[in-house]
Amino acid sequence: MELNLKQSGIVRRICVKKWFPTRSGLWNKHTHEEYLRDDISCGLNSCADCSTFECKLKNNLGILCNQDANIEVPSKHAIIFDQTALVRFYDLLDYDAFQNVVICQSVWNYVNRKCIMGYKKLNTLIYEERSPRFFIFLNDYCEKTARKPEPLVATAKYLDEHWNGKLEPIIVCGDEGDVGKYKKLYQKSFSLKKYIEGMQSKHRQELLDKLAAYAPVEEGRAIFEEHWSNERITMGLATGGIKKGSFQISRENYREGNVFIEGEGTQWFLQGMHCNRAIHGDTVAVQLLPEEEWSIPEKALRLRDVEEYNLNPDEDEKENLPDTEEPKAKKRKQGALPTAKVVGIIRRNWRPYCGILLPSIRKEGRHHLFCPAERLIPRIRIETEQAEYLAQQRIMVAIDFWPRDSKYPLGHYVRAIGKIGDREVENEVLLLEHDIPHAPFTEAVLDCLPAEGADWKPFSQTHRVDCRNLVICSVDPIGCTDIDDALHCRQIDADTYEVGVHIADVTHFVRPETAIDKEAADRGTTVYLTDRRIDMLPELLSSNLCSLRGGEERFTFSVIWTLTKDADILSAKFHKSLIKSSAALTYEKAQEMIDNNELKDEVTTSLRGLMKLSKQLKSRRTANGALSLASSEVRFDMDWNTKTPKAVQNKEHLDTHSMVEEFMLLANISVAEKILSEYPDCALLRRHPVPAESSYKALVDAARLKGFNVITESGKALADSLDRCIDKTNPMTNTLLRMITTRCMTQAVYFSAGTIPVPQYIHFGLATPIYTHFTSPIRRYADVIVHRLLAAAIAADDIGIGLLSQSNIQSISKNINIRHKNAQYAGRASVQLTVLTFFKDREESCDGFVMGIRENGVQVFVPRYGIESMIVIKPGVQVDSEAKTVGYQGKTLHELDKVKVRVRVNSSNIQRPRIVLDLLDPMIPGLSVDFDLTSSEGMAKDSL
Repeated sequence: MELNLKQSGIVRRICVKKWFPTRSGLWNKHTHEEYLRDDISCGLNSCADCSTFECKLKNNLGILCNQDANIEVPSKHAIIFDQTALVRFYDLLDYDAFQNVVICQSVWNYVNRKCIMGYKKLNTLIYEERSPRFFIFLNDYCEKTARKPEPLVATAKYLDEHWNGKLEPIIVCGDEGDVGKYKKLYQKSFSLKKYIEGMQSKHRQELLDKLAAYAPVEEGRAIFEEHWSNERITMGLATGGIKKGSFQISRENYREGNVFIEGEGTQWFLQGMHCNRAIHGDTVAVQLLPEEEWSIPEKALRLRDVEEYNLNPDEDEKENLPDTEEPKAKKRKQGALPTAKVVGIIRRNWRPYCGILLPSIRKEGRHHLFCPAERLIPRIRIETEQAEYLAQQRIMVAIDFWPRDSKYPLGHYVRAIGKIGDREVENEVLLLEHDIPHAPFTEAVLDCLPAEGADWKPFSQTHRVDCRNLVICSVDPIGCTDIDDALHCRQIDADTYEVGVHIADVTHFVRPETAIDKEAADRGTTVYLTDRRIDMLPELLSSNLCSLRGGEERFTFSVIWTLTKDADILSAKFHKSLIKSSAALTYEKAQEMIDNNELKDEVTTSLRGLMKLSKQLKSRRTANGALSLASSEVRFDMDWNTKTPKAVQNKEHLDTHSMVEEFMLLANISVAEKILSEYPDCALLRRHPVPAESSYKALVDAARLKGFNVITESGKALADSLDRCIDKTNPMTNTLLRMITTRCMTQAVYFSAGTIPVPQYIHFGLATPIYTHFTSPIRRYADVIVHRLLAAAIAADDIGIGLLSQSNIQSISKNINIRHKNAQYAGRASVQLTVLTFFKDREESCDGFVMGIRENGVQVFVPRYGIESMIVIKPGVQVDSEAKTVGYQGKTLHELDKVKVRVRVNSSNIQRPRIVLDLLDPMIPGLSVDFDLTSSEGMAKDSL
């Protein structure tokens, strides 16, 4: 039946054909219909013709008067930006100097495809903040403008005629070269630079500085290969000739990197020019090189910020190319890695970067180099006339593009953060660089909290079991206020125990699709820094109503087991509950109670039962091949008035740490089994992939040089091997080998069940076939989702919106994986910043251990402060990077040897002051200090 096209504003129907390549090299045709309308609103507030049309956005245009605001366009006008302007300079939209802005739908779609940060900016301004300065015109559906050769010109001409002098539409383009093209078709067209130069705004000069990359680049000698076209990339992906993956720069050598191939679980090695202008985090198209061109990583350490800091920023970049020079040719060696080259960029992962402006020797010069705080990002060339002021500031810069003939990408200044060296500014940089949401909670979020506030009390619910009669207690670190978990244990008879893990019922307060739920989903996790905690949830919940404080009634979600005396599970049940914790203990206090034979009270008896059973559980996990790894963890005693460190807290491992850990692991495994049985296609799980055999090389080599044989064919074999690596002359050897093992591991990640084969659900480090996170919903959003799934599985709550969608769970997993990783890195960066503050005006001699020997230096680790730095080798010192030895005048230093070092701060690099280690014992002339490795975040893998 033919559709009546005249109904509902539809004028006519057109068919649109698109062609897509297949893997076989053929092309598929896709045809769809589009309906053109005559009831599309123009957006003008005073337009009577369009006032009755339905529109998601208010007709804002013309409300704000910009008459006489620009000498180039003195009349009241509307700005139609082209796609180049919005992709390159989207951050300019924050300035209210741009008013009556028309965003064409065709441009909106282009920005969505090409610039995710620009798209997010537009979406925030228009749909979240609902700024009256913007209106989206649906030109692709308007019968007067759709399917025209030049969509923006067609839109401008239509609106000019339609508005009839009430508002004058102008076209503003981001590229000077496009102005002539537009002017031939529509006279009132301007470049963005020309339009800003005509502004009568106080922000005029600041906006001009942000257009640094607008200046045309002189064509020079091409340094890099040209990127493939989108069509060629699409064909290559379809036929399998090229692969798509995420590009990651090596944290130990900025001239090298890896591409993790999407959907295959493999990675290819890249080196030097083959990186072809890819920046850390970009999604790239890569082509595998012939096997005879495969290479191996350099054995030297290269950190960009150290090597480049003393370079003259005014050097001719086309003559001095340490970034881009080809690696020295070397013979094909055994163990060469599959090596590839970048042939195209599929999606940029650029963001505004924090850093400093490097000094220029050219007085009043406009061209400057920006040095990012993140050492994985290259320097960025910008233009500014505020260099003298900005040289004293931490600033933010955005990348615009990277031409073939430039050593550096080109970008523009975004904003100043604050004075260099100010601790609050440095903390702000830390949070911005790790993309940590840290703004105060909004009124909409706070409105989701109980109206009674701190006076809120739990109440009886039919689906909730009253467990207030149980002797329950929590065991946490000193000073912990966000208490997620509590436990109880009571003996049923001579051979059986009842054990319960009780977890804060956060989902009672955080309901799906509320403002507080959306905020928690975005934050993903609580972030712990040395001098503060950035909560996922407002403090009223995290430190009060959800925190399982001693002596107070709280809502919880409980896992109750019946266990044999050998810790075998006879039964497990799950229910929501109401508890009253008998005590909120620290690890130290709980250990003291267990060890005090004179104590016979109910809490102590419960703790002893938990301790006995936890040792059985740990023994069984270890027998199954669970790994016991190590990493550097440092805690500081802080002066909370000045937020400066007073001393380092020595962290002692107690049996109570393992006791709590074992039951949290058991709860997570039991819950994982339950939700997977109910929701096999969308349960949120956590897996730890089995490491590739090649990733163990550093561990195997280090152990072999100490006379140990580490077997890596299975988790059990690896765990047993590490247990045998005992050096009686150096008790730290085993710990150091376990640290190296940690660095060999892949990261544990969240995922949706059903998206990968079941055998890949395995959690390698814990030696369990299935695992999830259930026990920390106050500080992890993953646990909130798992609570909702479990509640639905036991009919304690309705299934939440989107929880049955595999794609939605996978999307949630992707975000919390990123947030969790960034929180880990931010925590380590905070420790590094605190260590620098601690040693600002002091030096100290400490024990250290050799963690690696490179061609150009010795890596030394100082356990007391979690510091790892490199002592650079000078001429005359004999280095054997294969045997891992350094020799001088009869003295030899081996990997894992104990050394004595002096710890101090080198502040010569204002961008990155660093910890310096001076070798005191053994005295080997020719060693000096340069490289700081502490912030090489990838060296200590994510927690399991």
